[in-house]
Amino acid sequence: SKQKISNKIFKREALGLPKNSIVFCCFNQNYKITPNIFDIWMRILQKIEDSVLWLIEDSNEGANNLKKEAKKRGVNPDKIVFAKKIIIEEHLARHKVADLFIDTFPYTAHTTCSDSLWSGLPVVTRMGQSFASRVGGSLLNAVGLNELITTTEKDYENLIIKLAEDPKKLKIIKNKLIKNKLTNPLFNTGLYTKKIEASY
Repeated sequence: SKQKISNKIFKREALGLPKNSIVFCCFNQNYKITPNIFDIWMRILQKIEDSVLWLIEDSNEGANNLKKEAKKRGVNPDKIVFAKKIIIEEHLARHKVADLFIDTFPYTAHTTCSDSLWSGLPVVTRMGQSFASRVGGSLLNAVGLNELITTTEKDYENLIIKLAEDPKKLKIIKNKLIKNKLTNPLFNTGLYTKKIEASY
């Protein structure tokens, strides 16, 4: 709850992002991007014509490979934009230029999900049965955004498309997140401390 977010105001153009597009982002490490989840993302980029996917750049090789895979799937490689690694306070601040964080599966976002939610950016996740596939959903549950948790591939894809096509609904969810992050358990460190002390 005391994680600082820089006051720096980022512009999409300066980050290599189109000004008026839907910006899907996923700042998970590239190794979490499976061929299956990448297939879904590419279908979404094809369905939402004026959209881009904003990923973290782990390496030049990784970035080049992902662009090649996009081209193989009939998607313009320029629809994938890579973010350079920067200091955490500024990284949190630049989340604000994105529209929606779309999670990986079966290894979901952990710290990156917390970062996104703390920055005010909603996350759509798919929850599975393993620990690694349930962290994103657990975090969303703890911040009162259960409506962003899906359990099937089809529901995950459909929800992302639905939110991208309904900016009013997405705005309502963003406002709910801004309100909930200060009142729900996820970022309430004091409440967590009291409960774990009581357990001990």
